[in-house]
Amino acid sequence: MLQPSLAVAQQTSETLTFARDHRGKPIQVPGQLLLPAGSGKVPAMVIHHGSGGVSEAREHRYARELVGMGMAALVIDSFKPRGISTTVSNQDAVSSLEMTDDAFAALKALAGHPRIDAAKIGIVGFSKGGTVALLSAHERRAERAGLPSGLRFALHVPVYPACGSHYLRPKTSGAPLYMLIGAADTYAGVAPCTEYAEKLRAEGAKVEVKVYAGAPHGFDGDRAYNVATGENWSRCIFEEQADGTWKERVSGQITNDQQGRRIEVGLKSALAACRMRGVSGGPNAAAKAAAMNDLKEAVRRHLLGGR
Repeated sequence: MLQPSLAVAQQTSETLTFARDHRGKPIQVPGQLLLPAGSGKVPAMVIHHGSGGVSEAREHRYARELVGMGMAALVIDSFKPRGISTTVSNQDAVSSLEMTDDAFAALKALAGHPRIDAAKIGIVGFSKGGTVALLSAHERRAERAGLPSGLRFALHVPVYPACGSHYLRPKTSGAPLYMLIGAADTYAGVAPCTEYAEKLRAEGAKVEVKVYAGAPHGFDGDRAYNVATGENWSRCIFEEQADGTWKERVSGQITNDQQGRRIEVGLKSALAACRMRGVSGGPNAAAKAAAMNDLKEAVRRHLLGGR
């Protein structure tokens, strides 16, 4: 296997785009695909950004490290083609579900690339992108996105995700899930993820959760932040009910009907009860190093055959 410094020097880059729509308007979502030198097929990881968009310090840093392992990395940008730079103060500007469908479209595009091993494509995401990495493991979401039965992500690594959507009996694709979260995360919270991991395990999912002591949200970033106007949904837990509707736990409001359609008045009332304002986070050197190591170990085990 190439050493990381040599691999990065020999990597190639291309732009991969895929058709999507944004609330009735057609768009082309771009991704920067980094490939190791050579001509043979390689595994790949989709890398999905959080509410602040794509950054050199996080998404592209992870991409370089993965390419250094001898695999491909696709950094996709769900915001730019929609004319959005951030969703920190308005998470509905681009929803996690819209971004999840972007991830599925990226999976289909990657699977058709001549250098990519379609059976070994994983996904890692951060914060809002971490939520995408979690939601994309759900079989129902994959089917709804129109993925063919033989095409699924082979690995899911949600990094400090929001875990506010709790399916009643969550059936995953069967691919392994690694949640990497900070014990001091007050932005997305810790308990919603550890609770949901247990629900996933109860339905047979392969889930591992790593909780890094003292680490806040964004522990692998390059700067601390505190945004007073930021939407904080850490108390909002939306639970699927036996009749197919969705209820928010704090408010008791029904937010989606049996077909999954949003009930605007219910959602507004739910958010008034559970949503807070004020988000913060920042670097933690120990967690940053541990998360990279844990991601690489998962990739070695599940995509690189132990190499």
